Amino acid sequence: MLRSYQNSPRSKWNFKSKPKSRPWWTNTRSYFAARERQEPVTETLSEQKPGRMDKALIALTICLIAIGILMVYSSSHLLSSRHYDGYSYRYLQTHIIACTIGLVGMYMTSYLSYRFYAKFANLLLILSFIGLLLVFVPSLGASVQGAEGGRFKRWINIGLPINFQPVEFAKIALVIHVANFISRNPERVKSFFNGVLPNLLILAAAFGLVVSQPDFGSAFLLAVTVCIVLFIGGIRIWHVLMLAGAGGGLLSLLVIRDTYRLKRIMDYLAMLKSPDAANYHLTRSLDALEGGGLLGMGIDSSLQKISRLPYPHTDFIFAVLGEEFGFVGAAAVTIIFMLFVWRGLHISRHVNDLFGSLLATGLTTLIGLQAFINIGVVTGLLPTKGITLPFISYGGSSIVLSLVSVGILLNVSRNIDRSPD
Repeated sequence: MLRSYQNSPRSKWNFKSKPKSRPWWTNTRSYFAARERQEPVTETLSEQKPGRMDKALIALTICLIAIGILMVYSSSHLLSSRHYDGYSYRYLQTHIIACTIGLVGMYMTSYLSYRFYAKFANLLLILSFIGLLLVFVPSLGASVQGAEGGRFKRWINIGLPINFQPVEFAKIALVIHVANFISRNPERVKSFFNGVLPNLLILAAAFGLVVSQPDFGSAFLLAVTVCIVLFIGGIRIWHVLMLAGAGGGLLSLLVIRDTYRLKRIMDYLAMLKSPDAANYHLTRSLDALEGGGLLGMGIDSSLQKISRLPYPHTDFIFAVLGEEFGFVGAAAVTIIFMLFVWRGLHISRHVNDLFGSLLATGLTTLIGLQAFINIGVVTGLLPTKGITLPFISYGGSSIVLSLVSVGILLNVSRNIDRSPD
């Protein structure tokens, strides 16, 4: 009888009975340790159920693409008719093809985990350098005559209506590489020789190849973006000051040694002293913005795009937009880009891991800074430099890879912390 009582559920010596569970807050350390044994942190980050995408970012991107298609038609159909035997839709057709490919790429990358790029960061970097070198191969590189008589070697002929511009891929590849480099060991970036210098050497090699094409605007954009990612990644302040000094000296040397760049800087300084001293490009751009007034002249009514405004469908498409839609239209597009940057930085701030945060910061900087430079050039705030307006200017690989960048941002937004601050 004693043995049967000891084995009964009522016995306090019955060690087979299940102990009573305690609330998790009574011992938080053991609770989270048990959670980590069952579900490691690294596995949780890689296999967690993704959330919803940033719908505001999608809406802003689609809005910019729609404006771009409208403006490419308005600004290019006369040029297309002149260059292609009366066919007015050649530029528009190519642009729509690029937008379609880009939207497909955006959809695919929005569902591909952004951590996939960290695994192949070195491979993407190598491929980007191969692309930058291939533009100098005579049988592959597409050479284009510039306005000042020089030739530009910026494209690879791939046998399609859209030539591939490898610098666009290099921008994304370098951002991925730097973000992955910092996220793998965040403390390493605080050391100049072990953290900063390796990234600077890679940047210097890419910068030199892009400047040799020549494409000084893209090289500058690439350098500033990488430095911003390094700064956000935690490099020391004295490293920032040293980079700023060295970068300023290098840019000054490149400008002084090139008469064409030096002339543009001197024209810009002269314009600051006297608006009447503005160069031809800026004069026509400001005339277009002034002619638009408050509400604009209406779609396809621009006068400056007719043999006056240089590159109306690429570098100075914002001037055509301002002339046809006025101050209201130009301000609306500027606000859309500002909202785009805000959404990108919001994603960067709330994502769950460092790699995603740095990646979102770099991609947002690439698009936002390029838009700022283009609008600044068109309005006379910055020296004249040939750089396109993202999503709106006519382009092939630029449109495609910009939309791919948005797709990566959207995938990052699926992993942000949505708990209230």
